[in-house]
Amino acid sequence: MIRELPVSGATAAQAKSVKEQQEVALLLLDALQKLADAGEVDAACRIAGKACVVLRRSAPGGERRFNALLHRLTRSLG
Repeated sequence: MIRELPVSGATAAQAKSVKEQQEVALLLLDALQKLADAGEVDAACRIAGKACVVLRRSAPGGERRFNALLHRLTRSLG
């Protein structure tokens, strides 16, 4: 489920761009979960961590999603 973020004063093109970025982030989150499920938890954690760094300033909501995934996945590292 995609949760839309309010975009005040944004043009229709900007709102569409934000929505597309959110959809791409959700695809990547799903792919990272599948990578972890396939036994590549360490690789999924590294990529999720890099996504957190990239999104930290530009998209804090997106960063929180990757951070949450990272914390869920690190529990399964042994």
